[in-house]
Amino acid sequence: MTPSDEPDHATSAPASKRRRVAVACDACRARKSRCDGTRPRCSLCSDLGFECVYTPPTTATNVIVQKDYLHGLEDRVKKLEESLLSVRDDIVGLTARVDQGPGLGSSSDDERRRIASVPDLIGTEDSVDAMGAMTFADEEDSGFFGPSSNIAFLRNLSRAVIQQGYLLSPGAAEGGFVSASRAPSPLHRPTAQDQRSQVNIFALPTQSETLALIRSYFSNTGLLFPYIYPPMFLDTYHQMARENFTKVRKTWLGLLNMILAMSTITSEPNGTKADSRIAESDVFYQRGLGLCGGELLRGTTLEVVQFLLLMGQYLQGTQKSVQAWTVHGLAVKAALQLGLHSVHASRTFNPLEQETRKRTWYGCVVLDRTLSMTFGRPAAIPDSYVKLELPCKRQFEKSSAFVDDETSYLSVPFFNATITLYKNLWSVIDSLYGQNIGCDPPLPVSETVSHIFNMEQSLFQWERSLPPSLLMINKTTLHDVPQEKLSDFQYFSWKFRVILTLRYLNLRVLLHRPILVKFITTSRSPNQDPQDVKLLHQIGMNSLEICTASAMEIIDIIHQVLSDPGWKQTLLGAWWFSLYYTFNAALVAIGAIWVYQDTALGNTSMAEKAKKVREYPSRAVAALAKLDDGNRLIDRCRVFLEQFTKALVDPETDHNGTIPPLPSMGINSGSLPSADFGFSPLGMELGEFMMDDDLMAMIDKQGLLPADTVL
Repeated sequence: MTPSDEPDHATSAPASKRRRVAVACDACRARKSRCDGTRPRCSLCSDLGFECVYTPPTTATNVIVQKDYLHGLEDRVKKLEESLLSVRDDIVGLTARVDQGPGLGSSSDDERRRIASVPDLIGTEDSVDAMGAMTFADEEDSGFFGPSSNIAFLRNLSRAVIQQGYLLSPGAAEGGFVSASRAPSPLHRPTAQDQRSQVNIFALPTQSETLALIRSYFSNTGLLFPYIYPPMFLDTYHQMARENFTKVRKTWLGLLNMILAMSTITSEPNGTKADSRIAESDVFYQRGLGLCGGELLRGTTLEVVQFLLLMGQYLQGTQKSVQAWTVHGLAVKAALQLGLHSVHASRTFNPLEQETRKRTWYGCVVLDRTLSMTFGRPAAIPDSYVKLELPCKRQFEKSSAFVDDETSYLSVPFFNATITLYKNLWSVIDSLYGQNIGCDPPLPVSETVSHIFNMEQSLFQWERSLPPSLLMINKTTLHDVPQEKLSDFQYFSWKFRVILTLRYLNLRVLLHRPILVKFITTSRSPNQDPQDVKLLHQIGMNSLEICTASAMEIIDIIHQVLSDPGWKQTLLGAWWFSLYYTFNAALVAIGAIWVYQDTALGNTSMAEKAKKVREYPSRAVAALAKLDDGNRLIDRCRVFLEQFTKALVDPETDHNGTIPPLPSMGINSGSLPSADFGFSPLGMELGEFMMDDDLMAMIDKQGLLPADTVL
């Protein structure tokens, strides 16, 4: 062996000595293999693809951990600390901006990096076209609209025309699943992702603007639905402002944004276009949803229920009908989870909290009845669940700080009158519309009239129970009110009376509408049993006249209010309710015209009634023209009513000249922006104005749709 062949003990590494491992992994111990103790996975487990788990013995008092593993843990802790410091700096910057009150549209690059992901519930306009085609891409997006919805009534009207043999068949008349094709929208609308990328959910207007909107809410919507206690809410706001919004709850901030949204969308125009107010309110809505969206599926609080309830009310005035129904369901489930419906669950709370819980529960009940009626769907809250005493004004409650004590006290009887009226609404839908389940056949005439008579007695008792400051009004009493400025109490008394009267008249229309439907379905039909027709004429004519008179009174009151040059213009509630009442009443008037001009009823008396009713579709259109300038939904409803009237009221039937031709309603479709009609027919998206594409095709076949409407 040469020297070069001998190992160089001075330079070569010493023979590796087996390193002692404190704890071997479970897999190596089970195989009795040599484990190198590498964490989180030893070499042998890595090579063989085994799961590597270290289980220290129970007697171990000292465990040797590799140095590189400790270094890894230290690096992770360091990164977490750096992240926390970054978040703290961001929060300081955000609170400073909240205090300064950034503009609604401002959003710097730094702000955009801090935008929270707003849930998809904000969406764009959903697939429910409330007066045009109702479009669904998938089966899960289909919607059921039962007997009390407008779509069922519209289909009955269309069937009466179809039986003449010159229009398209619209399918079932009792409501049901609506699915139709919708032409792709050529409008360049912002997507939900675009909206989310532009909204800073932590921003607020300046303090003066915020307080003005809060005052507007509690002087309007907050009086109609008094489930948020104004002094407590205002105290919380001032406390948060003093603390620079550093300790604000997300749910409370979300509720604040929904109050700002509702205040904005219901505010008086004062020269501002509707689309501007709606867009501004939508920013608040997105912020509220962004703040509370993640909290909705976790534990709930009374604050969350109020947030959901107010959001459901707000969504009634938007083109998000699917979201309105979904959010209401969440509100009801959250209310039941908190036991707002239960006397026993509220006993542990102080009197003020008990009253707030009760009012919030009744707010859910009122909204539930409204949506059940307009969407034609079963109510989420059965009447058997509603057992609490009615709300009351406690002596320990402070003034609202926004209106005088007398007005604040009047708000509670008004709310209670709505609650008891909507208990009657439940009974009407239950007895005459089969709870909107859509399974029962139509009731016979005699049974229908019997139910109507009983409900009329109940409504009579309800009307007698009203205090003098909430009595029903009509167009004559409204006209006779002096133009001089009134006190707050006098003004709100008139406002409550107008709103309550419209709710009452709308319920009365719904009560008697089944008889109108029976007249429509027997009108000009050769296949009806003569005995059934005779019975209908004998006992149903009075109901038909009440239904028609109630619809005409609705149109008269709204037209009278909107035609007044002074303070009376502000007596109506939210514009979407006025739109619904007017639109629904106009449809009933059109149906009554169709019945009255039937040759089977063609005597002098019927001709005179038809002549009187024929004025009302045009009056409804004139009222809608004054309701809210620049409101796209209202504009489409106006155009639709004119075209639908021309399609369904046969202009050739004049009974030897007794009935004059239908008057022109003065709507020039060319005056409306063509872009507004550039997607599905008349593209409305509120369930309460439902009409499907069959009916739109029927009208289009007559050449009555605006030329720029896309089917």
